[in-house]
Amino acid sequence: MTRQFSLARWAVPVLTAAVLAACGGSDDGAVRWSGMVSFGDSLSDVGSYRVGTVAALGGGKYTINGASGLNWTEHLAQRLSVAVPCAAQTGLLPNIPGLVGAAVTSVPGCYNYAQGSARVSSPLGPHSVALQAAPFYASTLGVTAVPVQTQIANHLSRTGGAFAGTELVTVMAGANDLFMHLKAVAAAPQGGQAAVGAALAAGWDGAAQTAVLAGGNAAVSAAAAAAVQGMTQAGATLATLVREQMLAKGAQYVLVANVPDVATTPLALAYDAATRQLITTMVMAFNAQLQAGLTGTAVVQADLFAQSRAQVADPRRFGLTNITDPACSTNPTLNPLNGTALVCTGYSTVATNTDGYLYADDVHPSPRGYRLMSDYIIERLEVAGWL
Repeated sequence: MTRQFSLARWAVPVLTAAVLAACGGSDDGAVRWSGMVSFGDSLSDVGSYRVGTVAALGGGKYTINGASGLNWTEHLAQRLSVAVPCAAQTGLLPNIPGLVGAAVTSVPGCYNYAQGSARVSSPLGPHSVALQAAPFYASTLGVTAVPVQTQIANHLSRTGGAFAGTELVTVMAGANDLFMHLKAVAAAPQGGQAAVGAALAAGWDGAAQTAVLAGGNAAVSAAAAAAVQGMTQAGATLATLVREQMLAKGAQYVLVANVPDVATTPLALAYDAATRQLITTMVMAFNAQLQAGLTGTAVVQADLFAQSRAQVADPRRFGLTNITDPACSTNPTLNPLNGTALVCTGYSTVATNTDGYLYADDVHPSPRGYRLMSDYIIERLEVAGWL
């Protein structure tokens, strides 16, 4: 059953039509958002790379693509009766033989800036075009991976340097920072220039790069510490961006979601217990700084970390039957990109019915996973009194 939402429950004094219009309302007392503006990574991406081969394969979003393959921003837009989100920039500069891309293009009238592989402030995201020439990163997909910091700047350049104040702004990022740190941690034991290069791409300082050069146990310890510190800094940076580049520039309704517990994903389950614990420590470090940096603001924070743990602890409660395996096949005949959800469709899943799967690939949610995410976020907006 679809619930109907409005802001009519707000206790608001009698306002003039002009004032109501300024805050996104109407003269009947119901406040409505003028639209959504989204920043982030693949979890919010609605089709930045839906071009060339990716589009021809029926892909473009990081889930099981198809009529029911909506991500959480699309579900949220439906619930709020605002325009369907569309990618603010499209394009793909591939680095894989046989994969056809397209020129990077800005799309007027589209305000979902989220891109797969995007980090908080660094352009060096997993599989990004910025890493194509890096000798320590053998293969990349060639995605643009515009970082959140630049995504926000791009939006402000379109809008005269300010938010309207009538839009719902969503922010979700941090996981790709974790993946780059994790790759650098994995390279540390062997040492050498490959380890230094991975540390450089992760964003570690000179001391950490020197420490991993020699390899061995000391390098592993230094790498773990650098990874946690890097995630701590990324969380603080994202909070600063929200305060200084959104709230201070007119955004009135901002929703920020933290990073889920990546340690429970199929990707992480392939690692040993110590690595999974490090992953959780990194996520918690990021989330703690993000929360601390937004405390005292009007931002609504969504705790996806706690929500993801609740789903794993009691999957039946959420209608889940498989929380450990990807629904998308890794068969290269069905999925030429190693099972990634970007080109996964209902024709390339491991079973005919994957409705109860939590994950599409090793890190991205299934359609059910995204719907659960959007349901939870709707609840957070209700608790805040925004619905």
